[in-house]
Amino acid sequence: MHEVSPEQLSLAASLLDALPQAALLLDRDLRVVRVNRRCTALLRLTDLDLSPGTTRDHVVDHVAGLLARPEERRRLLEESGTHGPVTRTTDYHLKDGRTLRRRRAPVLDGEELLGHLWLIEDVTRRGEAEEGLYEQVRKLAALADDRAAFAGRALHELRTPLSTVLSFAELLLDPAGGPLSQEQASYVDAIRRNALRMRSVAENLPRTAGGGPVAEPRLGQVLVHELIERVVLEALQRAAGAGPYITAECPVTGPPLIADGGMLTGALEELVGNALRFTPEDGRVEVVGKAADDHWTIEVGDDGIGVPLEYHEEIFTPFVRAPNARRGGYPGTGLGLAGALDTVRLHGGTITVRDHDGRPGAVFTVRLPLPGRSS
Repeated sequence: MHEVSPEQLSLAASLLDALPQAALLLDRDLRVVRVNRRCTALLRLTDLDLSPGTTRDHVVDHVAGLLARPEERRRLLEESGTHGPVTRTTDYHLKDGRTLRRRRAPVLDGEELLGHLWLIEDVTRRGEAEEGLYEQVRKLAALADDRAAFAGRALHELRTPLSTVLSFAELLLDPAGGPLSQEQASYVDAIRRNALRMRSVAENLPRTAGGGPVAEPRLGQVLVHELIERVVLEALQRAAGAGPYITAECPVTGPPLIADGGMLTGALEELVGNALRFTPEDGRVEVVGKAADDHWTIEVGDDGIGVPLEYHEEIFTPFVRAPNARRGGYPGTGLGLAGALDTVRLHGGTITVRDHDGRPGAVFTVRLPLPGRSS
């Protein structure tokens, strides 16, 4: 065995004291070369004689007495007789509630074993953080299961009444059932169209709750001015003269979209309904359609409570609602905007929200590309 010179001891002491971890350096015969100050403090070794040449058993016996778990004490004592050229990492739980992680590594010069190094750190808080993270993951998994179960129940409960509504609406629209006035026919058509949309939403609930894809759109020509007019007129009919003032502006010219008209109607209805919900009765909701060379934009602006800047993206996440909406007692589930965004994305478009220029409220902008044109 090579003798360790005072110069080498001094260098070892300086190197170990510079380490951020608690450290214990042993020679090849498992005798103490140096213990740094962090190790002395962490393992409370101040009363032990750990001068160079002391056997490692002093440290092992002391640490074993600190451990809370009998199986960890047995493992530590069993390992004390072996210290081969293998790096190992082990966690130990102390009686005082701390968790220490020891990394035991050989010190080599080429293939020659010179000694052994223990690196020890307190990972108590890290373990608590990991446990907290695991608990959050467990809660999220349980929440996902609850959502999937709710979606399944909702689909089961909605399927039969929606089928009944659709059947009677189609009977009323059948000429064999007798003539309807133009106004009555428009009402029944609105009932049928919205029942179809509700059925589509209900059938998609299990997939969306589980993070799966929604149904593929059924494409056809959609005239944007008719889309806006239909949604705004139905909003006015539902309001029956109450609530904010609603206006619509859109050129009757302009190329048609190739899209699923029912899905886009549902998305625009959600944006308009959202604007009406958060706007006072003396406020104003404006729906504006504009055609460009390669896309259409539809803006829904309101004089409502607005959306905090930090929630301009968050509100499109399922079940997320802005704090001013929650505090204000406004009804909602946090699903409508997420569904509208899914629909627009299926059509290659985007939805963004910004503050209203110079007055309270928000403006939601839908951008939909035209077929065969880059956007």
